[in-house]
Amino acid sequence: MSESPALEPDAPAASGSGVSPSAPPADAPEAASQAPHRPVVLVAHGSPDPRSPEAVRAIALAAGAHVGFLEFNEPRPVEVLHSLADKGFAAAVALPLLLTDAYHSRTDLPEVAKRAQEDRPGFTVHVGRPVGDPSLAHALVRGLPEDIDGLVVCAAGTRVDEGRAHVAAVAAEAGRLLGVPAGPGFASGPGPTAGATVASLQAQGAQRIAAVCYFIAPGLLCDKAIESARDAGAVHVGEPLGTAPELLDLIAKHAAAA
Repeated sequence: MSESPALEPDAPAASGSGVSPSAPPADAPEAASQAPHRPVVLVAHGSPDPRSPEAVRAIALAAGAHVGFLEFNEPRPVEVLHSLADKGFAAAVALPLLLTDAYHSRTDLPEVAKRAQEDRPGFTVHVGRPVGDPSLAHALVRGLPEDIDGLVVCAAGTRVDEGRAHVAAVAAEAGRLLGVPAGPGFASGPGPTAGATVASLQAQGAQRIAAVCYFIAPGLLCDKAIESARDAGAVHVGEPLGTAPELLDLIAKHAAAA
């Protein structure tokens, strides 16, 4: 859902090249230390806005993962997976740095895994699930002004019904945490715009409405949604998720489960 929709652990990773696997902690159980290491490649959508890949690389650094971009930015995820196979890894995890389960996670990611495995026989790519989750509502509402009485959760937009329903669920959870009415607002595709949701909340009596960004990283669609909310009267806007601890926790969990 995020347009940044995708990561690396040390300096080489931040530059877009491969990253050496981290050694297990000294106090790790013997069985864990002997388990084969599966490097993680976070696969982002990519963006022509330079702020987006910069933020994604910062997430990669914090998550200890590699990064590949489906569009606009380098390197491509297949190239990163090739590099890992050529370094002797038997398997890797391709984890979509995306918030909703839509076209890119359902179509692009399986194709990336298929190509990497066909090009490197014997190499296995485990595809993980998108990292969107209602628990990210905690990150969205952190630091909001105390007098907020309405909330719009801005998202990129998707034609997949389940994707829009997911954003609505995140908005509902964020509203529950704050104790205020809340709803989703989309930058593109079907569903209400952020401005339309602000107007709906105003019609319910809300006067101080905040707009928060259910985006991985800043970018053009995030800006569009925020502008729509501001034009409609939102009095406060939040930042994309970035390196929020809740997001890093989900990356680790989804990578382990893949």
